[in-house]
Amino acid sequence: MADIVKDTTDYRIKQIEIAEEKYYKTLIATLDRIEQEVTALANKDLPQTDGKLIELQAAIAIRPKIKAIIDREYLAWSDTVVREGFTKQAKRIEKAFKRIGNIPVQFQELTKGDLALVQNLKQQFFTQFKDVSNTFTRRLSEKVYQNTLVGNSFTELETELRQTINGIYARSDDAEANRLINFINSNKFDKSKQAEVDKSIQTLQSKFARVRAGENMKRYASQILNDSLRDFDATLNFNKANDAGLTFIKYYGDIIPTTREICRNVLNGVYNKRKSGLFTIDEVKQLWSRQSWSGKRSGNPLVVRGGYNCRHQWSYVNPDWYNSKGELII
Repeated sequence: MADIVKDTTDYRIKQIEIAEEKYYKTLIATLDRIEQEVTALANKDLPQTDGKLIELQAAIAIRPKIKAIIDREYLAWSDTVVREGFTKQAKRIEKAFKRIGNIPVQFQELTKGDLALVQNLKQQFFTQFKDVSNTFTRRLSEKVYQNTLVGNSFTELETELRQTINGIYARSDDAEANRLINFINSNKFDKSKQAEVDKSIQTLQSKFARVRAGENMKRYASQILNDSLRDFDATLNFNKANDAGLTFIKYYGDIIPTTREICRNVLNGVYNKRKSGLFTIDEVKQLWSRQSWSGKRSGNPLVVRGGYNCRHQWSYVNPDWYNSKGELII
């Protein structure tokens, strides 16, 4: 018999992955525009003598212009993710509850309480995206001021600005480096090309002296994109299940080489107390509180799951849906 709970959960996970890939590609285009506009602005507005930056007043005055570029490009992208991406995922959760059935009809659809929660979550996650905008407006402005203060060349400043925005994926005058960057960005989510992607990253780092610095806008924005889509799904799913009186849960998702041990063990049944692989909410909270691992996030494990970049999700069920062999019978 087909496992409808697994099927609907896999559907939610797959749609999140599709959404992440879609918005990641538009994020890359957005950051590339920001990179080009900010460096062009600095070249135009900062006076130079023999290629050296010379005027602190101009370095100070450029900050609101940098902010305007980031707000126009990045916050518009963030708004699309929150308004469009979250709304579509909410409808997918509703579809999953309807398909499973076996709970009161009034809880199968999005209620007024659910819609209010959706709106609150949109505001909450947009604030996180906005924090990135504010942080990197400040950092880029500081780069301009510091380089001008010590009289560095514009070329040095340009490199710092580009890398603060895009890290190792900053554009350059080297055609081969740009080709590698395009290949990596285009195939990041293609599992069949992961070996080629990894090799391209290594080449970018070694041949072109690109350091994988963590303090760049691309890293933070893509991290929030990843986690916000999944945290939104987990939070709304938890809320609807709680209203419907579903207090047992099961973990779903695939296992890949980078899967954390905690997730791998739960998925492989290492901690199982029941043949069905179900846990109570309290059991999961106790299990998570007793262990530590790299990338673990604070918060409710039903929402944060395995931590940063975790691609697994919980689904909420009734133990009566399973027979003595642990098989789903609804």
